Amino acid sequence: MQITRNTCYPKTLDMKRLHHYVILLTLIAGLAGTRAIADEPYKPTWDSLSTNALPEWVKDAKFGVYTHWGVFSVPAYGGPDYVRNLYEGSRKDAKGVFTYHTEKYGPLEKFGYKDFIPMFTAPKFDADEWVGLMHEAGAKFGGICLIHHDGFALWDSNVNPWNSAQMGPKRDVYGEIAAAVRKHDDMKLLATFHHGRSYGYTTGGMKEKDVTEQMRKTWDVLDPKYKELYWNQWTGTTEEFTDQWRAKITEVVDTYKPDMIWFDGLRTSMRGNHPPESVVLDVISHYFNQAKAVDQPVTICNKHGGEFNFPAPVGLKCYENGRDMPTDVGPWFLIDRAIAYPWSYVNGKKYKDGADYHVRSIVDVVSRGGVFLLSLTPKGDGSIPPEEQEIMRGIGRWMKVNGEAIYGTRPWKIHAEGPTVTRGLKRNNKGEEKEQWDWRQKFTSQDIRFTTNDDTLYAIALDWPEDGVLTVESLAEGADVNIKSIDLVGHEGALQWRQTSEGLVVTLPSQQPCEFAYALRILTK
Repeated sequence: MQITRNTCYPKTLDMKRLHHYVILLTLIAGLAGTRAIADEPYKPTWDSLSTNALPEWVKDAKFGVYTHWGVFSVPAYGGPDYVRNLYEGSRKDAKGVFTYHTEKYGPLEKFGYKDFIPMFTAPKFDADEWVGLMHEAGAKFGGICLIHHDGFALWDSNVNPWNSAQMGPKRDVYGEIAAAVRKHDDMKLLATFHHGRSYGYTTGGMKEKDVTEQMRKTWDVLDPKYKELYWNQWTGTTEEFTDQWRAKITEVVDTYKPDMIWFDGLRTSMRGNHPPESVVLDVISHYFNQAKAVDQPVTICNKHGGEFNFPAPVGLKCYENGRDMPTDVGPWFLIDRAIAYPWSYVNGKKYKDGADYHVRSIVDVVSRGGVFLLSLTPKGDGSIPPEEQEIMRGIGRWMKVNGEAIYGTRPWKIHAEGPTVTRGLKRNNKGEEKEQWDWRQKFTSQDIRFTTNDDTLYAIALDWPEDGVLTVESLAEGADVNIKSIDLVGHEGALQWRQTSEGLVVTLPSQQPCEFAYALRILTK
């Protein structure tokens, strides 16, 4: 039987069909290829790890809180670098720690840093209270510093005997924090690791010529028996340290499954091969792959301390209190800061900045496409200082009113206007001039930050105008914004407004809806 082509369809249409089929097959093949790539496990290379997309929850969260707390909180003197300054202090007595310690606790031969651990019982530690305060402040992710440079771990560890479950509090501190965070559906879990700097940290700049035979016999920091706490050239090898560095992080990842990990000081440590770069790559790829297997969107923070820990495309760029952060930083980045310095609680701690300082910082950071991470400094007994509770609740009151202008927003085409400069040169303790961000400026009502969410533009004034009239220059007559309506977040009732050649002029109500930083809700057409 002869088969003939259906003459109802011209030959040209067949060619069009064929062309469409080719396009369709190409798209299908492309999608399949993309899916295949997406299904591939992360490899221990920077190129592979850089393909881990920043989760949307990070972009939406904007604000997180964690803590610096540990054995160093017991002496409550000098800060979390107490242990380094203690043993190094026999030569130069940094911050007066050596003198303080020997006068209060006795000579190092009798009382070393490890002897604070039995005193670190933390009777007032309550994970639900800690996390409850974070949540009340408006934090969308929270956690703790699990292990600082001193090497003492705040989780129930099978790889490090120097941990809070076996010693001191006799509690799985991070396990309790993780459980408390996960009671809140709108919070994610953070873990920060600072032990990349631990090798040699406790002995500071000590060299072989500085170590006497008497010190070898009587100083715990030089005794190999305590190497898993005091890692240094006299107690253990860098290979041993690296094995345990890897095991600690892998244990936390597998047991507690944090949503975000923050590393401190890895760039310098990798140069010294403790840990080597290859091990860091293995650990991060393991974290990403474990999360990928259960569809958990995670990220790591890429700290900048003169340079980034990792190649810049990897993770979320992180600048400590804005140090070394460029003006054009752009989305996405993270600023971390202590609620008051030093980074841990010390006796007689001063709190010179209130909730207003931190709120204005959050507003400025978010307007630039950033995320803000604040550290609390609990006391050695596990209680959070009243001053810090007051600051946190002040932030929370503001967030409760104005959260819509922060959470889930994205940067507008202009992030800021106003006369106050938040970035300039500052001289560090070495006498060097470095560019530094400074949010302690006296902001005015002319200082405005912008965020946006779909068809809503938020203009947040960092102060209240004395005459009750707010002018937004970026929204002057002729601006590329079609305004439908304007109201003040936290205030019920219409506002009078008009666009002039000088700006959008808004008459504010007589009563302020919050204590500081005031958000206009501008609905666009």
